[in-house]
Amino acid sequence: MSRRTFEDWKTLVEKQIASELSVPQFCHQYRLNPNYFYSRKSMVCKESNNAGFIQAQIMTTQKTQVYTTTEQSIKLSTSTGELSLPANTSATFIAELLNGLRV
Repeated sequence: MSRRTFEDWKTLVEKQIASELSVPQFCHQYRLNPNYFYSRKSMVCKESNNAGFIQAQIMTTQKTQVYTTTEQSIKLSTSTGELSLPANTSATFIAELLNGLRV
């Protein structure tokens, strides 16, 4: 078994980063010792022009929720804001709410 060159390790480190696998996962897949790989990765990063930095990728996700309802809601508007309640809200609850909001 021949020894890996610096370029071999650089290629392996780049492959690990591009794979988005953790170092232990990558090492398991390529049958490498994770401790040794960390050591070689550190060496490659120090020797490269990146000075130990790797390029980060910003990933954004958007979540859209759409609610549709056929019932109308009960709206209470005041100078401080607006409160919407489902149409099936009990009268007892509304009465207690209004009593609690009384100034």
